[in-house]
Amino acid sequence: MSDIIHIATDEKFINNANWLFEESFPGKNQFYILVPEKDSVLIHVKEGRNITKISQDTKSLKKLSSTVTTESTLVIHGLFYHSSVFVNFLHSGIRVIWMLFGKEYHENPKFKIQSTLYGNKTKSYFRLNSFSKNISRFVKNYFRDLFYLYTKSTLGPFKEIYKASKKVNFIGILYKEEFDEIAEVLKNKDVNFLKFSYYPIEKMVNNINAKVKGHNILLGNSSNMSGNHIDALDILKSKGIGDRKIICPLSYGDPKCAVLIEKYGVELFNNNFLPLINFMPLHEYNSYLEQCGIVIMNNYRQQAVGNIMTMLWMGAKVFLDKRNTTYNYLKRINVHIFSINSDLNNSDAFNLLTEEQITHNRSILISEIGHEKLQQNLENASDIFI
Repeated sequence: MSDIIHIATDEKFINNANWLFEESFPGKNQFYILVPEKDSVLIHVKEGRNITKISQDTKSLKKLSSTVTTESTLVIHGLFYHSSVFVNFLHSGIRVIWMLFGKEYHENPKFKIQSTLYGNKTKSYFRLNSFSKNISRFVKNYFRDLFYLYTKSTLGPFKEIYKASKKVNFIGILYKEEFDEIAEVLKNKDVNFLKFSYYPIEKMVNNINAKVKGHNILLGNSSNMSGNHIDALDILKSKGIGDRKIICPLSYGDPKCAVLIEKYGVELFNNNFLPLINFMPLHEYNSYLEQCGIVIMNNYRQQAVGNIMTMLWMGAKVFLDKRNTTYNYLKRINVHIFSINSDLNNSDAFNLLTEEQITHNRSILISEIGHEKLQQNLENASDIFI
């Protein structure tokens, strides 16, 4: 087999991973894309000489795992249920690298971190309005493990992922602050940090010359409870937003969550709250982003990193919660980043960044996550991969 074995799903990130790895280790990479059926048509991943579709049924995963030897390095792109089943079938002594997506860790109750992800007002609001959903989740969780045991001969998804996470040797992620938190939860002293990002800043932004032109406020990036929109909206109501509009993307994520966030935002701000409910052409969406000189991402965990980097590049003044490892990372590398917890209370909070500050931020982003830097990071880790 190839020196570097990649296990992935049909995600748009994978094309970029293939590009980065082939630039650094040409001809050494084989990607196995897990699909429902062997003849499934790939939607996002571009087929090529090093792309092979593999049925994600338990028998096929076990068969593929038996072909991986200690001479290869295994890269798991997102440790989700099927890829975890694959990892748990592996022989011992195989080097496993987990390229973290985030969701598979933060939304898994086995890691026991979910209580730290939500603000008090967000928890109260969603608990009050989602009682039936909570009951349904309880019932599903109760029967899930039995279903997977008897139909697939595996543990339930959360347990398979948790078990597989104990077998990884490296976690690939952009910054060490997030790695340190995860390593502490895993209680695995042998797991190591690998600096990795799927996208260089040049590919995150749609137009390298784009800049924000307005003073509106961008709130969040999706309709997920972990965005803590309710807490953020209360803070903004208390502070006052003047004639600004709050532009709130809700087309991606949980539709029921979107309805509740929209309802609360309109109650507080009327026509000054502008929810983006429907998917729209990219140029139209970008026109909304360019109106937002202020960005508030109230996630307590690493989330929407690409959106944050893009808005920083475009010259926005970005506010994050201090509990978010992204805030601590950006602070460490000297980016002009601001805290929801303290800076948002200042009288000059809504003053936009100066040209000097924008230029400074762009310079740091290029040096940290520019294409050349990402490729250099992989090549410097050649002893890990080959």
